[in-house]
Amino acid sequence: MTLNRQRAMILCILLLLAALAAAGSAREIQITTDPANQEAPAIWEDRIVWQDFRNGNGDIYLLEMATGAETRINKDTADQKYPAIWGNQIISADYRQGSPDIFVYHTVKGSGRPIATASQNTKYPRIWGGLAVWEVSHSGDDDIILYNLTSGIETTLAKGSQAQKSPAIAEDLVVWEDSRGGKSAISSYRLSTGTEAPVSPGPVSQYNPSVYGDLVVWQDRRNGNDDIYLANVVTNETRQVTSDPKDQRNPWIWGDRIVWEDWRNGNTDVYLYTISTGKEERLTTDAATQRAPRIWGDRIVWEDWRNGNADVYLYPLEVQPSPSPTTTESGVAPMPLEPVLLLPALAGAWALASLRRGR
Repeated sequence: MTLNRQRAMILCILLLLAALAAAGSAREIQITTDPANQEAPAIWEDRIVWQDFRNGNGDIYLLEMATGAETRINKDTADQKYPAIWGNQIISADYRQGSPDIFVYHTVKGSGRPIATASQNTKYPRIWGGLAVWEVSHSGDDDIILYNLTSGIETTLAKGSQAQKSPAIAEDLVVWEDSRGGKSAISSYRLSTGTEAPVSPGPVSQYNPSVYGDLVVWQDRRNGNDDIYLANVVTNETRQVTSDPKDQRNPWIWGDRIVWEDWRNGNTDVYLYTISTGKEERLTTDAATQRAPRIWGDRIVWEDWRNGNADVYLYPLEVQPSPSPTTTESGVAPMPLEPVLLLPALAGAWALASLRRGR
């Protein structure tokens, strides 16, 4: 294909995406195109991070959606995995010393530092504002750690002879799956009061919680398969979100919306549920695997295998007002990006990358 034909095709794509955005349409957008695997994406405002194997090991990459700028965050030859992002800070598990440590990187300063380096297995970090949580394994046990990124103070929130795993944090609440009762159930810890409480004792095991405000979602096996459940920890109301006999796993909540990976179509697809309306929507229809969805505001990202390797995809929803203001590090509430601005910016980034590769 000649360069002129490439440019003509790219121009057509840009115009098409701009028209779709102006009409308020939402669609899947491929974020990464490298033939290696790009996995486990996370999103904050207009930034996406993921673990990337294009250099022969797991590195953390960052995409600034507003500009299309892609940055390799670390250049160490060991693996860095499970990224999470809040504002200018990216947190991940780091394997350069053997057992995984927790590493935080500041995008403005352009530098990072380890914040957990004990000879233990630390994994699945999450971040909200100036606080981070993660799971640590030692002596056959798993505990939940809370870390203040400003003061450097580390606190063990959940500790016991049985496993505490998969923490999540939002504002004043930390949640995790806890096996102290003999089965995995969802527990919570209120930071302002120092109070720990069960979210859902449940008759069978529960996994993979996510939290936003006072709302907690998780994966629940009480019906013989994995379903998604929702609870309000203030009112103690619990709602079954999914009822299909196939498995629904790995939920994530933001505001009025929940996303998860769903097996009802013979492969994992990404589904969306709006809490206020009770409406469920299938977002992906490709026959390959789509998994590990994350949502921030009106944008959903996930890991997608339709191209023969793992890529990161984005689905911009129609813009809705945020259900409650959430402040950044600077104390200013973030503004959602309109799809009309987002789609052409991403298309431009893809077009530039395509021209550089001669595709």
